Amino acid sequence: MIKEPNEPNDFRTRVTRRRLLSGIGALTATLTSPVWKVATAFGQTQKTGAAKRFIGVFSANGTIASEFFPGFSSLTPTRPNTIPGVSTVTSTPLTAASLGRILTPIAAHVSKMSVLQGVDMFSTVTDNLGQMTGNKPGGPHMKGPGAMLTGGSLLAGSFQGAGGPAGNADRISVDQYIANQIGTKDAHLSLQFGARVIGGAPLNCISYSAANEPNVPIYDATQMYTQMFANANLSSSQLTQLLSERKSVLDFLQADIGVLESRLSADDQTRLNAHLSGVRTIEQQLTNSATVCTPPMKPATLDSNDITNYPTIAQLMSNMMLLSHACGMTHVSTFMFANADSWQYYPFAGANEEHHGTSHCSDSDSVNVNNLVLMNIWHAQQVNTMLDYLATTPESDGSGSMMLDNSVFLWGNELGVGNTHSYKNIPWLLAGGAGGYFKTGQFLQYPDVPHNNLLVSICNAMGMSDTTFGIPGVCTGPLTELVA
Repeated sequence: MIKEPNEPNDFRTRVTRRRLLSGIGALTATLTSPVWKVATAFGQTQKTGAAKRFIGVFSANGTIASEFFPGFSSLTPTRPNTIPGVSTVTSTPLTAASLGRILTPIAAHVSKMSVLQGVDMFSTVTDNLGQMTGNKPGGPHMKGPGAMLTGGSLLAGSFQGAGGPAGNADRISVDQYIANQIGTKDAHLSLQFGARVIGGAPLNCISYSAANEPNVPIYDATQMYTQMFANANLSSSQLTQLLSERKSVLDFLQADIGVLESRLSADDQTRLNAHLSGVRTIEQQLTNSATVCTPPMKPATLDSNDITNYPTIAQLMSNMMLLSHACGMTHVSTFMFANADSWQYYPFAGANEEHHGTSHCSDSDSVNVNNLVLMNIWHAQQVNTMLDYLATTPESDGSGSMMLDNSVFLWGNELGVGNTHSYKNIPWLLAGGAGGYFKTGQFLQYPDVPHNNLLVSICNAMGMSDTTFGIPGVCTGPLTELVA
């Protein structure tokens, strides 16, 4: 811009490189100030990249192998302790047509998941793979939840139960290990959800901060709502108004800088346009936040111990768990469908029988075997609802990826077989790409490997370099077949 000799200085419109850059710096400071944090993630700064997340889901009493594992229906017996004819790792493509009845509800997500067979909870019975005759505290239903995410076993203790007494788990669980690495700046380091998780320790917990430090899930919807939104301090209408005001500020800044654009050099115009593009991205993120992260209406008070409320509470808690991830309130959570005995009836699933007792039926009892399948199908339907949400909810970083692309979602059990209390052949479903780390769409059959190896693989997928997890003598390294 050329100034005439007698033209007065107008410092309101004079633009220099220094002034432009200082203005951009001030804008950056504004967007990262506390007043922005409320509008993005209930007290958390909007992240600049799609962060990975971990979700661990538990259901009880084993499965019916012929209806869970793809292509397994021709093998006998129905609920085996080992896999016939498998001596090396085999991988076959996972397709909707290959799924048994239990996993059919999740058919839409076959390309984003893997099913693992022959991954066993050896840590429940031994500290050394070369010696499989250990006599550890607790019965099988007690041992399983304590080992599922810890790769450990139970301490001695006074908790009673079939096979008891026993104590809590003897080490940190993988969800908490991950949370300590990636969740320290979140509103909640982690959140533990559940539906009718009754029965007491150690049946009621899969998450541990350390040895004998259980993180018992909340299964009262009102209590969880209060915990999640206690720091929001905004009603839905207040948050909507605040988001509108923030967008107006951005619109004003964008227009103001646009007036100055014609006065800049080509180089500074390029820099300014890049910055304005970033402003527009933030506006879009705020729009998404208004839609996704507005606090929902407080749920009606329900008796969380009432067996008839089980499906309603399961849905409420699942919705809140997914919301907590979508809003960046946490990046680590767990969910328990009942406790590790599951004294739950399933009339809403077409099986009005008690889960634990039915799981002890004989393989020749076709009526109750079918009831078990129906109960497992209901759990798969709930898992599918979770995956549907993750697969269709965009990340807030503007990358175009969906939440499932950056998630590690693990669905497991405390047993492989209910009527024999086997710790072998645990039904594992692993979903999500972990930001491209995992190869998905495969059915993997292993020749009885420790589930500690699966936990190491999850740590690696989350960006950690660990080579062992849980009891060292029961871990032989990550499952390399999972890596893309």
